[in-house]
Amino acid sequence: MLPLVYCAAVKIENSMLQQRAKLRWLKYGDQCSKVFFRKINARRAQQRVFQITTQSGQLLTDMPQVTAEFVSFFQNLLGGNRRRRDLNLMFLQQGLKHVLTREEGEGLIAAVTMSEVKDAVFDISSDSAPGPDGYTSLFFKAAWPEIGNEICAAVIEFFQSGKLLKQINATLLTLIPKVQLPTSVSDYRPISCCNVIYKVITKILVIRMQRVLHLLIDYSQNAFVPGRSISDNILLAQELLAGYNQSKLPPRCTIKIDIQKAYDSVEWDFLLEGLRVFNFPPQFIVWINQCVSTATFSVALNGAVYGFFPVHGDFDRGILYPRLLNLCFADDVLLFCKGTVQSVRVFKDALAEFAVLSGLRVSPMKSQIILSRSCHGERQQILDVMGFQEGTLPIKYLGVPLVSSRLSVADCQPLIQKVDRRLAGWNQLSLSFAGRVQLIKSVLSSLHTYWASVFILPKAVLKVIEERMRSFLWKGASGSGVAKVAWEQICRPKKEGGLGIKRVVHMNQALMLKHIWRILQEDKCSIWVSWVLRYRLKNQTLWTAKVSNAPWCWKKLVKLSVLIKPGLPSDSFLYEVLRHGHWMWPSVTDFTVNEIVSCLPNTFPGESDAILWKFNSGCFSTAAALALLQPPSPLVSWTGLLEGCFKIPRHGLYCGWQLRSAFLPWTDLGLDNKVLTASCATTHQRSHIPIYFLTVFIQGGVWLCWNFLSGLSGLVLIGSLAFYGLVDAGGEPIF
Repeated sequence: MLPLVYCAAVKIENSMLQQRAKLRWLKYGDQCSKVFFRKINARRAQQRVFQITTQSGQLLTDMPQVTAEFVSFFQNLLGGNRRRRDLNLMFLQQGLKHVLTREEGEGLIAAVTMSEVKDAVFDISSDSAPGPDGYTSLFFKAAWPEIGNEICAAVIEFFQSGKLLKQINATLLTLIPKVQLPTSVSDYRPISCCNVIYKVITKILVIRMQRVLHLLIDYSQNAFVPGRSISDNILLAQELLAGYNQSKLPPRCTIKIDIQKAYDSVEWDFLLEGLRVFNFPPQFIVWINQCVSTATFSVALNGAVYGFFPVHGDFDRGILYPRLLNLCFADDVLLFCKGTVQSVRVFKDALAEFAVLSGLRVSPMKSQIILSRSCHGERQQILDVMGFQEGTLPIKYLGVPLVSSRLSVADCQPLIQKVDRRLAGWNQLSLSFAGRVQLIKSVLSSLHTYWASVFILPKAVLKVIEERMRSFLWKGASGSGVAKVAWEQICRPKKEGGLGIKRVVHMNQALMLKHIWRILQEDKCSIWVSWVLRYRLKNQTLWTAKVSNAPWCWKKLVKLSVLIKPGLPSDSFLYEVLRHGHWMWPSVTDFTVNEIVSCLPNTFPGESDAILWKFNSGCFSTAAALALLQPPSPLVSWTGLLEGCFKIPRHGLYCGWQLRSAFLPWTDLGLDNKVLTASCATTHQRSHIPIYFLTVFIQGGVWLCWNFLSGLSGLVLIGSLAFYGLVDAGGEPIF
């Protein structure tokens, strides 16, 4: 017996050593294969620019002229001088809900420490694009023991002197197409690639500003503020648009504003004066001014760098300014008012004054005005006053459709088309089963997440998305194949024998339950929750509120709320153990228990009560909701097969998973599905093990995995393709 075990161990060790050179490939699966390199090269070829059309309609094909057109365009866009020295916004301070106190201001300009610099460096993503110097943050992290002191000294020098070297603030403009077939320079979006030292400086400024940002920005603006969610804007807008298709309600009006080149036209003086209005320290404003006014730009085109010009009217986008100025998600603004000419004229005058002060002007061609059906008499007058085109529901807001009635399958077609486009881009890739699993989990499963976090999607849409995922998993790009494991089993966690792919319907429910939890917690930072508590619940609970006349979105949310009940403790009340701020424990004679009780701190009667999640740590999360929606299945003993515990190819691991998961009655399928049966040497019973998987092993040449499984389960391969030793005396699989 011992020699057999030793031989099996030697075989496994030798097989492992034979593929040690491919350890990186074993770890990452298809991520480093030539398939993905081929895809990257194809995308690079698509992004190369060979010709461009000027604003006058002239077609340029000569590369020097093409590059000169790009440099000239962005130099005019970013280099215009729009300073206004006479700007004074201090009159706005009276209407602010909060200005910085002295203590808050001192925290912003406190001395920068070396640990603060190091934390900022290591907080930058290692995969972020490098600046003109070519160094990524990964290099700084790896070489920190050697260069850390010098980096800290350079960053601290800026905060002490208030001066920034031109070389540090040099920026590379990388061009990303806005449309599928760009023809002009305006069809490209410039993305700034900055040097790491500059990123560290701005990150320190941003981290300090985050401590006070939520105090300064109103709850109606949710972008870039920690603790706030973009979904609040969508949910509240959906509530306010309810009933627009009814003629009996009072006339209402919604104005969708698009700021014309918001990122490129905001004036420096407006930005800096806004900081003064909020009582930011002068030293902090100097740091901000240095960061936004000393940048120099070069344009990266077709792998080369062209031009070198200073900035005058804009600042380095993508790094600092979204934290400084929030315009309701920059250039996406919704305004709501009565459907009267007088109300609309007030908005028009306010937008005109805002444009004079900030330089941010409304784009009439991209803006829309949506009028309810009850706006009969003044419809044309309202359109004449604003000068916008009239829009109809559904309208696109923050990437999703806003509707006044039930969300239909037709409204969700952009989501389905997005999934189809992504799948079409993978048709030329010869991906393994392991690679397809990875793409489903990392890409396809995330495409619908944004929609699923703001809508309860129609069941037909969820079914279509899962069908696309299931078909891609088993058929791939070839379009041929048969499902060998049930989809329900595939979507189980790995420890339960699945692949860890999340069910689309469960993910949708879990994300929406998060909003229900915020209602139960009475989230003070959410303008949507405040609206719901005041106008929908009216001192009622989710389970007693009347929804007969409520909009469709609220009806579905209330109906979904029953799913969260199992996670709420229904028989625990504070008054049972609390009296006047003191714990009321039953009398005990155990002196040890009395000593423990005496050490418990008293509570604070002034604090509000809160609902705790019954499971885990008491905190609700999407993962906790998923666990609630998916009842656990029995754990499997071979979970290490997919956890990377064995040094064998990932493709082989998934073949082993299929082999282990497919112990089903395959005899009914016969030879049409390449399934053979054999008698077990132990029980003399017919085996239901698919020989198809053995064919996969042999054709793929993954002998290491086969040998590993053989040593693990006592499997012996014989020339007649019979299986022995895979079942125990009771006929059950043993691995």
